[in-house]
Formats: sequence, C-alpha cells, structure tokens
Amino acid sequence: MKTQAITPARIDWDPQGPPRAPDFDDLYHPRIGALAQARHVFIAGNGLPGRWAGQRSFVILETGFGLGNNFLATWDAWRNDPQRCKRLIYVAIELHPPTRGDLARAHHASPCPSLAAELVAAWPPLTANLHPLLFEGGQLQLLLCFGDVRALLPELQVQADAFYLDGFAPARNPAMWEPRLIKMLARRAAPRATAATWSVARGLREALVSAGFEVELGPGFGDKREITLARFAPPFTPRRRLAPIAKPTAHETLVIGAGLAGAFVAQALALRGWSVTVVDRHASPALSSSGNLAGLYHGTVHDGDGAHARLFRAAALSAERVLRPLIDGGAVQGGTRGLLRLDDGEGGLARMRGIVQAQGLPREYVSVLDAAQASAMAQVALTHPAWFYPGGGWVNPAALVRHLLDQPAIRFVGHRQAAALRCEGSDWVLIDPDHAVIARAPVVVLANAEGAAPLLAALGHAPWPLQRWRGQVST
Repeated sequence: MKTQAITPARIDWDPQGPPRAPDFDDLYHPRIGALAQARHVFIAGNGLPGRWAGQRSFVILETGFGLGNNFLATWDAWRNDPQRCKRLIYVAIELHPPTRGDLARAHHASPCPSLAAELVAAWPPLTANLHPLLFEGGQLQLLLCFGDVRALLPELQVQADAFYLDGFAPARNPAMWEPRLIKMLARRAAPRATAATWSVARGLREALVSAGFEVELGPGFGDKREITLARFAPPFTPRRRLAPIAKPTAHETLVIGAGLAGAFVAQALALRGWSVTVVDRHASPALSSSGNLAGLYHGTVHDGDGAHARLFRAAALSAERVLRPLIDGGAVQGGTRGLLRLDDGEGGLARMRGIVQAQGLPREYVSVLDAAQASAMAQVALTHPAWFYPGGGWVNPAALVRHLLDQPAIRFVGHRQAAALRCEGSDWVLIDPDHAVIARAPVVVLANAEGAAPLLAALGHAPWPLQRWRGQVST
C-alpha cells in the first residue's frame, strides 16, 4: 500500500439538519435520516438480510464510509437476524475519515447507541492504509481502509458479496464513481454479487452495465423517486488480478509451536470457528523466547515511511487494540501508559517534526517531545528528544500466550517433539521421534521458529536462512 497522509474530514454541524461536508458541498445523509437510507437503499437494496442467511461468511464492500451509518445499520440488522451468517466482513474505503470526537458527536443520539459507542471506542488513529477492527467476539470484522480508493482498491484481496456505493454525489466527487473504479469493483465481485446506491446518474448506470452488472431502478425513499440496484452477471468471466480465494472444506488446524506466533494464529482460527490443536515440545506454553518477563510493543517512524515503518505501524495499532482491554481489564499483566523512545539521530527535533508533518501522523499515534518534555514524562533527566507512542506499552508474553490459548476450540498438547510431517490423503500427520502420531489435521501451521526448517527440508523444501540469536531482558 502506498502511503498517503490522511486529512480528517471537515464537517459543518447544523443543529437543524444533517452534517455537511463543505469540501464537497454535500450532506452526509438525507434529511429523512441516515439509518432510514441505509436500511432502504443498502441493506434492502442488496437483498439483506436474506442473502446472508445460513452462510458461513458474507463480505460487504463500501466505497465511502462517511460517519459509519451504513455500517451501524448493517451491524444492527445482522445482530438481530437469527439466520445471520456466522461471520460478517465489512470493508470500507474512506479518504477523509472523521476524528474520534466528530464521530462521537455524529452519534450522540444514535438509534443504535450501544453499537455506536463500540465503534467510537474502537476508532483508530487516522493513519493511512488498513485498520482491522473486531466486534462481536471476532464474528464481525470491520476493515477500515483510509486513503484514496483509486490507490487502495487495486491492492485489496477481497471477493465481495455486496457493494454499498455511497460516496458524495457524482457531480461533487467524481473520483468515487468513475468507470475505471466500477470495473475494479467488478473484479472483486463474488458470483451473484449485488450492488446498491441512492444515485441514479446515467453515467454510473452505464459504467455498471459495462462492468458486467445487470442494472435496474428501484423505488426511492424520502424525496428520491428511484435508486439504482445491480446484480453481477457478466457475459464472460472478468480478468482478475488475484486468483480466486480458496475456501477450505475442513475447519481443523494443527499449529506447531505454542509461543506468541502460534497462540495468535490459534486464537484467530478459533474465533473463525476452527478446531485447533497446538503442539509444543515443552510441557507448558511459552517456555522458549516467548517466556521473557516482559515485552514492549510500540510503533516506529522512519523518513520516507517505507515498508518497514508501515509494517510496524500496522502491528503496533493492532497490538494496542488487542492488548489494551486485556491489560486494563486485568486478564494479562502489563502497562498501557504509552512508550517513550529516545532519538539521537542527526537533525534532532527539526528532523523529527519534519517527518511527522510530512507523513501527517496524528498525535494519537506519535508525538515529538524535546528533551525537557521527555524528562518530565519519564521523571528522569534525559538529554535527547524522544518519540512518544501513546498506544505503546508492555505485556507479560507468557501470560498473554496462556490467555490466547484458553478457549474451548483450542487443545494444547505439550511435551511432544515434532520430528516429521507426512501427508496422508487430505491430512497432515505430525510424527514424534519414536514414529508415533502426535496429531493430524487438513491444515498445518508451522510456528516453531527454527524448528520449522527440518520439517520443511524433509518435505523437499529449500532450506530457510534461519539462525538462533540470544535475546536480552532489561530492567
């Protein structure tokens, strides 16, 4: 994903009517109400909730998240549907997301107050690219994509069952409706996907038809007489940049290694309804490198914002979302008061502030402190400026691993050395040094560090350049 500094939405608040976006000279929703529009146009217009009934998963892709009203209406409909799909994935692309304060203001009188409160509480810092948020115990995933839809959409690996087309009006925001974008959406459409929008612009309808959709006009709402409805039915299979996403037929997994990597993989699969067996050579989880007394988590900032910095930023934001409620709730030992990292590079404060300004990084992610400010925060004398990551902190890794593995769908098998893997039919079989079977499953995940190399070598894979390095514990 290319980096693009995120400019928060500018919103004019009208106490007598809907909020307005002055940069686009358009309202965020009609006067009849945001949820009324969402339910009539996007939910009913895509045949929901009926189309997701009984499905294992269902994917919705929205162009233009706005203030999140369509998401909240969909969440409410899904939550109240006894026939709902087991997992709902909602992907939304937004160039100018609201700040947390503006989002809270927009939903202070929401018809879905508890859901709106959860969304506001989970709202991420406004940094570029992807922000995955989990709700309902992981059964509802909101993937927020902050940036230009023309840059983000080609990179998204998604097959959508339904599209919500909800940018500002085509005449005011043409980039969200151009034919090239509609064709990119079609390449990410699952078979029998549908699309709905309040816009009936002729250019949009022609673009949908050209991209392989069958288009019709449906009854409108409020002061709109008609809306646009579409069904993906191409006369030929469109060219896809990505291979079709394979859906596994079995949902059992074998994870080798009970450290942080194995535990997070196991928990993620368990939340998706998989049965997971975790095998480790030690009698208990997290007795190797994941057994350190403490581990720090924080972001990083690099000039140019290359792949390394973007990876660490995404990981840090994800870690904060996962760890803060566990630590603050007492489930895992740790601290969530932020992390101060000294900087002794050339250029000092001027360089640091220039990087933050150029990348548009918000204070919710990182702040630059001079030596006096850093000293006051650390309560010790410091001679260098520092980066302050308010979402950073520390955690007890072993306690975190035990918490992640403490789920009914996860079975831990300890004190068993993984000596070999072999394939029997559709299963992978794990063998110990005495040639006894430890466990079997259709899917196997190797999370046992350098121990993965001999298992892969025996299967004919080229050796990996893995080495062991001693770590350190600082106090």
